[in-house]
Amino acid sequence: MSDNDNTDHHPNGQPHGQPIVRAPEIDREGLTWLNTDRPLSLADADGKLLILDFWTYCCVNCYHVLPTLKRVEETFPDDVLVIGVHSPKFEAEKDLDNLKQAIRRYGITHPVVQDPKMELWQQYAVKAWPTLVFVSPEAYVLGQQPGEPDADTLMTLVEAVIKEFHDEGRMMPRPLEIPVDTAPE
Repeated sequence: MSDNDNTDHHPNGQPHGQPIVRAPEIDREGLTWLNTDRPLSLADADGKLLILDFWTYCCVNCYHVLPTLKRVEETFPDDVLVIGVHSPKFEAEKDLDNLKQAIRRYGITHPVVQDPKMELWQQYAVKAWPTLVFVSPEAYVLGQQPGEPDADTLMTLVEAVIKEFHDEGRMMPRPLEIPVDTAPE
């Protein structure tokens, strides 16, 4: 097929000519993981839609997103993996004990990675709290949603993306196969 043929696709399924960005690896030295017994990598999300929630615990708008993310997780437990990326704005937010208290206080049960130097924030080109970054089952960045998304619109879009990926044979539905500690100490 020629490069001008609209049916020619990249390995991630997007037509040629559309921007293709491989998702930066999330498992790296210097990051602390909570609500999981080990660091997670993009390979853990292989065959799933990955949603990275860039947040900080002093941001009220970040908390407004949590019920919507919970709804996504409960509706699509085998198809979606949500990972919180805590990107501290203030010095006190870099304190791991403060972050653990916030996770308990707000009932966050999905894995959370503490990104104190905002390396993931920078590599994913995030500009605001909160921001959701969507990653394909093959670990390509699909896009991002800064701010608080409308819950029903987000649910509709996630459902449509999952259906499309299922129809294309790109999803590998399965439960998250890691022990999750929902009350970090």
